[in-house]
Amino acid sequence: MVFSSFEFIFVFLPVAICGYYLFAIKSIRASNIWLLFSSFCFYAWWSIRFLFLLVFSILFNYVAGRIIGYSNRFKKFFLVIGILVNAGLLIFFKYTNFFIFSINRFFKTDWNFINVILPLGISFYTFQALSYVIDVYQGKTYAEKSVLNLALYISLFPQLIAGPIVDHKMMIPQFDSAENHKLNYKNLSFGFTLFALALFKKVVIADKLSPLVAEIFTREADNLTIFEAWVGVIAYTFQLYFDFSAYSEMAIGLGKMFNLTFPSNFDSPYQATSIIDFWRRWHMTLGSWIKNYIYIPLGGNRKGQARKMLNLFIAMVVCGFWHGAGVHFIVWGMLHGVLLVINHTWRKLAKEHNFQIPKVICFILTFGFVCAGWAIFRADNLWQGLIICKKMINYRTFVLPAGGKIENMFIFLNYLGVKFENLSDYPYSLLLGLAAVVFCVPNTQKLTEKYFSANLKWLFIAFVALFYSLYVMAGNQNLQEFLYFQF
Repeated sequence: MVFSSFEFIFVFLPVAICGYYLFAIKSIRASNIWLLFSSFCFYAWWSIRFLFLLVFSILFNYVAGRIIGYSNRFKKFFLVIGILVNAGLLIFFKYTNFFIFSINRFFKTDWNFINVILPLGISFYTFQALSYVIDVYQGKTYAEKSVLNLALYISLFPQLIAGPIVDHKMMIPQFDSAENHKLNYKNLSFGFTLFALALFKKVVIADKLSPLVAEIFTREADNLTIFEAWVGVIAYTFQLYFDFSAYSEMAIGLGKMFNLTFPSNFDSPYQATSIIDFWRRWHMTLGSWIKNYIYIPLGGNRKGQARKMLNLFIAMVVCGFWHGAGVHFIVWGMLHGVLLVINHTWRKLAKEHNFQIPKVICFILTFGFVCAGWAIFRADNLWQGLIICKKMINYRTFVLPAGGKIENMFIFLNYLGVKFENLSDYPYSLLLGLAAVVFCVPNTQKLTEKYFSANLKWLFIAFVALFYSLYVMAGNQNLQEFLYFQF
C-alpha cells in the first residue's frame, strides 16, 4: 500500500486515525496497540511473508537492547551480535543477488541457485534498529522496557518504508505522552494540508516527469545529444527530489495527524552553493545517521586533516552502497566523497588566503556536479551513466531540439500566448517552471510551517491540491511507486 493510492487515502488512513483517538479514550496503551496493528496491516498489504521479518527485527532488537542495557558482562558481545544480525539481514536481502552476479561475471560461472527479493523498507528500519542498539551501548538512550514502544519505533507506518530515519530518544516520549493521544484539530489540519500538498508534488509533478526520464535513460546513450542528455538528467534530478521529498513530507504530515513529530528530511537542496551545503539539505536524516554511526566512529575530524578526508570518503562510499546493489551506486558515493574532500580542502585554503568565489558560480558548479552524480545514480549500469556524463559535456553533439528550430527552446512562451509550430514533445516549459521553484522557493514543509493557519484559506488550498491529485490519479492507470521504495 502506498500513500498515493485510493485505498490508503479513503480506507486505511481514516480507519487508522479514528481508531487511534477512539482507543485513546480507554487508554494510551490501547491506542498504541491500535497504531501498531495498523502499521502491521500497512506493511502486510505488500507482503505478509516479510511482515514476519519485521517482527523478528523488533523482537531481536528488543532482547539485544535489554541485555546491552542491563548487563555489563555481555554488553560488548551483544552489541557485536546486534550489529552483525541487523547488518547481516540487510546485506543478505539487499546484496546477495549483486554478489552472485559479480562472482558469475568475474569467474565466468553460472550460479543461479537463489533469487532474493528485497523486503520493502528494510534499509530504513534496519538503520533505526542499528542506531537503537548502538545508542543503548553508548548510554545515549535507555534500553526500552516496553516491546510495544520499540515495535512502534521500528515499524510506525508513516515512515516505515522510506523514512525519515528517526531517533529513539525523539520518538519514545511521544508514544507515552497523554497529550499526543488527544485529538488536536490544529495538528490534524496541518498534517492534512502538508499531506495534500505533498501528494500533489508526487502525482502531478514527479510522476509527470517519469515518462520523459524513462525515454531518455532507455535510449542508446551513445546517440544522445548534449541537449537531450541534460534534459533527461535535469528531469530525473527534479523527479527524484519531488518524489522523495513528497514521501518525506507526506510522512511528516501523517505523523502530525497522530500528534507525532518527525524530523525534516529536505531543505531546498538544489539551492545549495557547495556539496557540503547540499548534504546538509538533502536526505538530512540519512546524512545525520551516516555522520553519527560511520563518520564519527571512524574518527571524524579528530585525527588530523588527512584522516578526516579519508573518513569522509569512506562514509560516502557506505552511503552509495546503502542506496543499492550496483557498481554505479558505489561510484556515485565515491564521486560525492571526492567532491566533499575537494570542497573541504578548498574551504580551508580559501579561508587561509581570504579568497571567495561568487555565490552564483558556486551554485552553478554545485548543481552541475549533483546532476552528473544523478546521471550515474539513475543509469542502468555504470557504463551507461559515464557515457551520459560524457554526453553532457560533449559540445560537438549540440543540436537544437525538434529539428534545430531555435523557437523550440522557448516553448514556455506558449503559456503567454505566443504560438510556434512543430514544437517538441519534451515538456521544457515544465522543467523551466520547476527550476524556478526549486532554485528560488522554500520547500513545502517550510512554507506550511511558516504561514499555515487552521483557517478556510488553507483548507481550500489543501482540498484543491487533494482533489486535483485524485483527479490525476483516477486518470492514470499506471501510478508510479515512490522511487526510494527500491532502496
